[in-house]
Amino acid sequence: MGLKVVRGKTLPIGADLGSTAVKLAQLRRCESNFELLAAGSEDIPQDCRSDFQNRLQFISQSIRKIVKSHPFRGRHAILAIPAADTFLQHVKLPIMPAEQIAKALPAELQGKLPFPAEEAIIRHVVAGDSRGEGDTRQEVIAVAVGRSTIDRYLSMARRAKLDVVGVNIESCAIVECFARLFRRAADRKRTVLFVDLGAASTQVVLTQGGQIAFARNLSCGADALDTAVAEGMGIPVNQAQALRRDILAGDKAGAAEDELYHLLETPMAAIADELTQCLRYYESVFTNGGVERAIFVGGGAYDKRLCQSLAQRLNLPAQIGDPLMRVKRVDGAG
Repeated sequence: MGLKVVRGKTLPIGADLGSTAVKLAQLRRCESNFELLAAGSEDIPQDCRSDFQNRLQFISQSIRKIVKSHPFRGRHAILAIPAADTFLQHVKLPIMPAEQIAKALPAELQGKLPFPAEEAIIRHVVAGDSRGEGDTRQEVIAVAVGRSTIDRYLSMARRAKLDVVGVNIESCAIVECFARLFRRAADRKRTVLFVDLGAASTQVVLTQGGQIAFARNLSCGADALDTAVAEGMGIPVNQAQALRRDILAGDKAGAAEDELYHLLETPMAAIADELTQCLRYYESVFTNGGVERAIFVGGGAYDKRLCQSLAQRLNLPAQIGDPLMRVKRVDGAG
């Protein structure tokens, strides 16, 4: 699922098809770094988010609009599909070649998928050797997407005049965005927790160096936080969302922010509990040391107090991750 970089070449357009927004970006390799050639986004209207066909139609129109109004080069694109449309499952298998893993996974996933295994496109990542009683086994992360779902995204992309050369999932995209953190030999032994705080869900990814060792989709995201505020204050959800952003954009913390986070206690505790369970699973499988730090990314990472609270509950040092931190922005990129 990795992206091959050709020196001096413009990369395909990256299309992040999120639950609340569609975002496009295109990079170019420049000597030892990257340049951002073009970028743009469109929020998906609330009334389109719950209807798959309406959502795809809006995304297709938005892509055409963004590409036309920004200096994108070419039509080759890689789609990152939403977590809600993907299924992740950790599977333990005997040591075997990759082609045998691919053959074994449909039977392993039978009855666990939200759709028949024969109607799924299944890929996998070998996370590493797992400890256990007796023989050593492989920890494999299976990734499944309904074939009809992929077909509909590809059809949407064709209507948007994109030439799709690859499809990615959010977990893999996160690791690829931060590959620079693991360039040195010493960094390849580090274990990092990535927490992608999206609107509809939270992605949890643990990496050993640049290799994915754990991945899970959590159903609780920023929408749950807005709902908690709305219910606690008796206001509409969209008003609660705006209130959260306004309070957090203030220069000084005060009583209003404290009251806000009192209302967020229950969903924050639920997210922290899920993250703790993920860490416990990882530590039960691998023996290469503990997690060094947490990196928060995604739209919900703008809420620094939320990230700090989660990090404290996990007892981990943490930071906000910016995948474009060392990327030079070309004038007029957007």
